[in-house]
Amino acid sequence: MIKKRAERLSLTFPGARSFYIIGDIAIITPKDVEVDYVKLAKKIIENHPRIKAVYLKKRVSGEYRTNELEFLYGEKKSDTIYKENGVKFYVNLLEVYVNPSLSRDRAKNLEMINNQKTILDAYTGYGAIALNIIHKMKVYVIAGDININGLYMLKKSLSLNKFKGMVDIVNYDANFLPFRDKAFEITFADNPTMVVYHKHELCRVSKDVVFYILTNSEEDARDKLGNTEWIKIKDYSKNLFIFKGLVRC
Repeated sequence: MIKKRAERLSLTFPGARSFYIIGDIAIITPKDVEVDYVKLAKKIIENHPRIKAVYLKKRVSGEYRTNELEFLYGEKKSDTIYKENGVKFYVNLLEVYVNPSLSRDRAKNLEMINNQKTILDAYTGYGAIALNIIHKMKVYVIAGDININGLYMLKKSLSLNKFKGMVDIVNYDANFLPFRDKAFEITFADNPTMVVYHKHELCRVSKDVVFYILTNSEEDARDKLGNTEWIKIKDYSKNLFIFKGLVRC
């Protein structure tokens, strides 16, 4: 069985933070202290034999929002299959950004879909939002992204599951969405660092948009994306948070 797991390591390695597991790969979140991360990685595999590889998380960067990972120990592999909310996902952690901590939020997205039948997952990546939706609901989702590697992963994941809904996969640049005006009843726009720049296009093709934004306050989210209820769903750093809000376009 594949699941996410976190553990405190500070007792054995003072200053170390927790690690999380995606499939059979562990990723350590670093802290600004001196830690022998290779030794730490060996300890993780020793305690968890099903883990095949351990990486150190550096940062999320680039147009595709991929994790910069440093290989530490084990089998030098970056592709795996992990399970979230009953859905199996094939992912390559060097080519897409995978954030298991938002699995509960992705499950709650279903509560935001009422009678909407046409849905856009605007920054789908490997299909995290789209596949969570069609796994439970008989709806039609277009899953789009600029990262073609992520879209291939999504396609592989389709063969690993049974779904109630349907999905089409589209490769595009979000600056120029290839859809007619108001084509979608609701859009999920999970790209917290870039979504402000694509607001006009997302609203052009959508009646409602669920925006995710990285910012320091609800007030800033309102100023940039619209006056709605903004909910903090994740702490990002000391003064930055990911907020989520449904905006009527």
